[in-house]
Amino acid sequence: MKRFALICICLITKSVFAQNDSPPCWFDTYQRQNRAVIQNAETIIRNAVQYPADASRSSHNIKIIPVVVHIIHNGGVENISDAQIQSQMDVLNEDFRKIAGTNGDGNGVDTEIEFCLAKISPDGHCTNGIVRVQSTLANHLTYQRSMLKQLSYWDNTRYLNMYVVKSINGNSGIAGYSSFPGGPPDEDGIVVRHNYFGKTGTASASLGRTTTHEISHWFGLYHTFNNGCGTDVCTDGDYICDTPPAANPNYGCPIVNSCSNDFPDVNDQVANYTDYSDDACKNMFTAGQKARMDATLNTFRTQIWSAANVTATGCDTNFIPPVVCSPVADFTALTTNICVGSSIIFYNRSLNNPTNYQWIFAGGNPAISTVANPVISYSSPGTYDVTLIVSDSTGTDTLELFNYINVSVPVAGMPDTWGDDFENGNFPTNGLTIDNPDGGITWERTTDAAYEGTASARIQNLINTNYGQSDALLLPRIDFTALPTPIKLGFKWAYARSDANYSDELIVLVSNDCGTTWTQKFYRTGNGLASGPTQTTLFIPNSSQWKTANIDLTSYSTSDHVDIKIVNVTDGGNALYIDSLKLGDFDFSTLLSSVSDFEERSNLLLFPNPAQTTLTVKLANNNSQNINEIDIINLVGERILQLKNINATETTLNTSQLPNGLYFLSVMSNGKYTQLKFIKQ
Repeated sequence: MKRFALICICLITKSVFAQNDSPPCWFDTYQRQNRAVIQNAETIIRNAVQYPADASRSSHNIKIIPVVVHIIHNGGVENISDAQIQSQMDVLNEDFRKIAGTNGDGNGVDTEIEFCLAKISPDGHCTNGIVRVQSTLANHLTYQRSMLKQLSYWDNTRYLNMYVVKSINGNSGIAGYSSFPGGPPDEDGIVVRHNYFGKTGTASASLGRTTTHEISHWFGLYHTFNNGCGTDVCTDGDYICDTPPAANPNYGCPIVNSCSNDFPDVNDQVANYTDYSDDACKNMFTAGQKARMDATLNTFRTQIWSAANVTATGCDTNFIPPVVCSPVADFTALTTNICVGSSIIFYNRSLNNPTNYQWIFAGGNPAISTVANPVISYSSPGTYDVTLIVSDSTGTDTLELFNYINVSVPVAGMPDTWGDDFENGNFPTNGLTIDNPDGGITWERTTDAAYEGTASARIQNLINTNYGQSDALLLPRIDFTALPTPIKLGFKWAYARSDANYSDELIVLVSNDCGTTWTQKFYRTGNGLASGPTQTTLFIPNSSQWKTANIDLTSYSTSDHVDIKIVNVTDGGNALYIDSLKLGDFDFSTLLSSVSDFEERSNLLLFPNPAQTTLTVKLANNNSQNINEIDIINLVGERILQLKNINATETTLNTSQLPNGLYFLSVMSNGKYTQLKFIKQ
């Protein structure tokens, strides 16, 4: 995430989560992490609340927000219907306008905000306000949010960009997230999972309040339980006087009074859209919340609801749309600079659901295609035009982009094994480079800790406030055809969290098409990444707090231009260290042998070793300690088994289903990690 971005990632819970009190929304974490940015936005909003710019609304009491909904799907049920999208628009207007007889008609106020699917696109074409793009990015990862904007994005000063995706961060349970006022334009908007968007179709189990909740943050509202009870109900908590303070988020539909510092002392406002309560409970915004939303609209979001923009986007009540919108050709590619022999996916994002596609690719193979999202390869260097013609029974439209694709001859890499132990005082060196997109905190050489020698590479996530930013160590390009097999990448890493609720990420990506596409070969976060105890001071690992990555890259042995990058995605954790970085066909036992057996470095017993059907892990001298967690990891760094919440001095693992071979056992005991080896026979 860029320096001024504040992201709220929220799970609006159904009753099934009422028994699970784990925090379902990341807004509070990002608020805490982005304190300086939040304070700047908060000052502007509070001043606008105190001195409202009524004159700016004198002729425009109802604020209409033009909306564009980008459906990012991969051909599955997440490609929701227009009817389901309209059902979400209906819910938003019921909730924000407090329409009588609807679920939004609670004890709150009419915010005088309405939402309208845009009828005119940014370039003046007729539209229904819906853009559909088929892409694997439908399985959305929050650190890739800028890629959603590459797929499809309309001017955020004129449209509220809503993205509907298949999943968010895998099986995380996250239902949606929103930007906060003052963030970067290209990351402005909200993202919601398809089964929480609307109240029909795939969201038939929902009442559509996830989107209501997310948009409230887009308008500058906090959770009602923000900062707990606080002291002053107006200047603490959510900074709104008429929302009773709440000590914690509420789940389900409880009747509870968690704070007693309000006067009069009343129950928590479980019906407020900004709590975590069930959709069925929510039905209100307060007058104070309306005032904050007005303040945001009069400061950060002035153009979007202006009379001129409402007219220009076709959301004026006097606008008469055509009976049918003819198709409008549009497409994009996530990269336009490739090497000879590489392929590009062209993403169709044409408006109004054309039924026929005619692509023309100068220099491409194939040169012509009739599918919606063709994959085209280029075998000769040069600069090439791309043309798309779309049509249906109502009309035809053409888009031609000149010199859109640039194809160059790939440069072969180094025909040798490679490594870096960071002992050279110049950093980076030995062909290693750094990708630091935001120009902020990034990889550095440090002598604070090392697995071998006196130095290692480190990135200080503890002081990096640019959350979601990816910083990479890029290895020099290697000619894998010159290397004996097997070809492996190995390194040591050390990491600790600063808070148990969030973690940074360590990712290894590989490309053999000059960076057109990257394949993830290694991923660690959370307990799988941590090698030391959670701490709020700078983590400096000792000799026993290092883990091993051993990644097989033999499948790339036919390529003479392999690019590799080791990526840190920051989330406000602690320092991440890399050392003993090696690539090639060398004996990795030299990298692994220094991981001493358990008898030499801890009071753990491991037997029988070699193991056959069972493996017992036992604390020899418990000293009031327990084994808390165990991970079994294979030689390529994959987690095979994880046991949590053991809390015992001895446990037995079933190893009967493990293939024979060498494994690593990561054991956490009282916050400290020990890595052990065992053999399965």
